[in-house]
Order: sequence, then structure tokens, then C-alpha cells
Amino acid sequence: MNIDPVKALDDKIERLKKEVKSLETRIDNAQTDAAHHQLSQSNQLKDTNRKVTKTGDRVTELAESVHRLERLLVALNRKVRAGETRKADFDAWPEIDDADLAKILKGQEAYARRSFTPQEAKDTRRAIAEYDRAALEAVDAAEALTHLPPNAEALWRRHYKQWQSIAGKERPEAPDDDTHARDTVAKSTGNEAIKHVRNLIRVRLEDAVASDLLFPAWFENVLGPAAPPGRADDWLYTATDVVLYRLLHEVTSPADALGPAPEEDGHRKTLHDRLTSECADYRRP
Repeated sequence: MNIDPVKALDDKIERLKKEVKSLETRIDNAQTDAAHHQLSQSNQLKDTNRKVTKTGDRVTELAESVHRLERLLVALNRKVRAGETRKADFDAWPEIDDADLAKILKGQEAYARRSFTPQEAKDTRRAIAEYDRAALEAVDAAEALTHLPPNAEALWRRHYKQWQSIAGKERPEAPDDDTHARDTVAKSTGNEAIKHVRNLIRVRLEDAVASDLLFPAWFENVLGPAAPPGRADDWLYTATDVVLYRLLHEVTSPADALGPAPEEDGHRKTLHDRLTSECADYRRP
């Protein structure tokens, strides 16, 4: 042991420096190892992600191949059945009169038209009577303005205010009782006609299904070759409306069941959108 205190302290400091340097070296080595490990983990993660992406792409390709194969099988099945099976005719409907279709369309127009309820009609007539009374008083007030003396300022203001109270208003439109009555009849007649026509279409559809007839291409394109399991009644209901839509709006395409979507809002567009959505749901695997 060094008996010189200063020398002893210097030796201790040197030892501490060596220990600190050794510790720094160990820390650097640990950081280097950690960086290498992190890089290795990152590379493994990237490699795994690439494999997952590649697998996903492969699954998508297989799904598309299966879909193409299904379409080919459907086409092949149609060709085979066409030579052996009678075909269903859903385009010619001699039992459905044009008059029935006209009644349905007229009924739809009546439903789309704004109609007054009895209470609304009563309130509107009351508002018209009030407007006419105020208008008559305003006209009288306007005429009185031309005869007032120059110093009758208060009277002039009252007559002028009375005239202005009606000047910016419009007379309510009177309810048309004849149109309302005609629309009521059109709605009732249209409902009866659509019930009759839908029944005729439904019977032929059910007969075609029972006889395993070959459906038209436009029918299978939109509704598939058969009803989904457990949904036969819903499928037949939609199929009936698809046929009715073609008849009402004179769609004759051999491939497109519903034709182009209507641009204007109304009953036809609403029905087209509903049928498109329902048919897409039936075609889902």
C-alpha cells in the first residue's frame, strides 16, 4: 500500500478511469448488439409482411379464378340444359292487358302527386278567404289614399300600412277536389291492377321453377340460376317485381334485366334502386 496520500488518490483515480472505460466499452457493445437485434427483427417483420401480402394477392387471384370458373360452369350448364330443357318465357305476356299496365302507371303518378287531406283542404280554403278579405280591404285603402287631404298624415299612414300588408303575399293555391277525387280512384284502380298482374307473373314464375325450365339470360344475370337456400319466397317476390318493371317500362334487353338507371327521382328510380340492391344480395355466395 502506498503511504503517500496523494499518490494513493492518484492510483485510485486511475483505477476508476479504467473501470469507467471498461463500462463504456460494455455499454457500446450492448448498444451495438441491441441495434443488430433490432435490425434483425425489423428485417424479419418486413419479410413476414411481404409474405402476407404475397399470400393475400394469391388468395385474390384464386378468388377471381373461382369466380371465372363459376361463370364458365353456369354458361356450360346453360348450353347443356338448352339442349335438354324447355325454356321459360318471361317476355311475352298476352294475358296481361296494356290497359292494366296503364292503370298501374296512372296509380303510381297519383301517389307521387301532392294531395290535400280533408283538414288541409279546409285550412287552405280558410286561408284563401282570409287573403281575399285582406286584399279587398287593401284595395279600398289604396283607393282612399287618392282622396285624402294633404294634412291627414295619420290616416294616410294607416291606409298605406293596410295596403302594404297584402302587397308582398300570394294567394294560396286552392285544393282541386276533382283532381283529388280522380287520384283517389286512380290509386284504388292501380292497386287492383297491380295485384292482378303480379299474381299472373307469380304463377308463371312458380310453374317455371317447378318444371325446372331454363330461365332467360337477363333473368339469370340479375337473379342467378336459382333461389338462395331458405329464401325462395323472397326471391320469387323480387323476381315478380323485376318482370313487372320490364313490362311497365318496356325494357327489352336480352341481357340487362332492368336497363339503365333512371336519372330523375320518382317511383321508377326508387323501384330500380330497390330491385338492383335485392338482386345483388341474392347473387352473393
